[in-house]
Amino acid sequence: MHEEPRVPGEEAVVEPCPPEPAADGPSDGPAPPDPLAELGRELAELGRELAGLRAEIGRAHDRAAAREQIIDRLHEENQRLRAGERRLLLRPLLTDLQRLRHDILRTADGLPATFDAEAARGLLRSYAASLELSLERGGVNVMVPALGAAFDPSTQRATGTVPATDPEQEATVAEVVLDGYHDVETGRTVVPAAVRIHRWVPDPRPVTEDGPEDPAEVGPVDGPTTTAVPEPAATSQPTPIP
Repeated sequence: MHEEPRVPGEEAVVEPCPPEPAADGPSDGPAPPDPLAELGRELAELGRELAGLRAEIGRAHDRAAAREQIIDRLHEENQRLRAGERRLLLRPLLTDLQRLRHDILRTADGLPATFDAEAARGLLRSYAASLELSLERGGVNVMVPALGAAFDPSTQRATGTVPATDPEQEATVAEVVLDGYHDVETGRTVVPAAVRIHRWVPDPRPVTEDGPEDPAEVGPVDGPTTTAVPEPAATSQPTPIP
């Protein structure tokens, strides 16, 4: 400590020292936080957040239930509309079938006793023409492949083959088994026509100037020949055992 010079005759003045704080006495600073109180505040905040989440989940569930009800109602309305459209589309066809049924019954009651097969063919063809007109009103055309035309796999279906008499007949229509049906609106084949096609198989016999050579007229062939042994005639008697 720095001491000022004293004047002779003056007493020395001693500055008092500040008292040291007691070790066990109360302090003037803030009290330390209580861990239990802090934990209680965190738990309360967590409870409020859980309550908010629970309420949000409940609202989302209610919205999902409302959406499901709307979807079910729209599906029912769609089904009713489709059923109504189906009835509207089928009404002309049903009307034509009703008229055809009445015509068949009226014609059957008025057939004469001299009705023959030729008249029956003409009558059935007239009914087929009436059905063809009904199909055309519904947007479907009947496809009848022409005999001798080239086979078209996009509109025809081969169900068998017929031997061709000329190589140019290969893969051409030989016979129409079933007619095909074509959708006019979509431009697609609804039912392909079933046909049999020509198949050219060359003659395996050698060809000479006079035509195919007959194997019966050909001379003996070099090499050993085999003679067919006739099979024994079948008898009803059992063969004796020696």
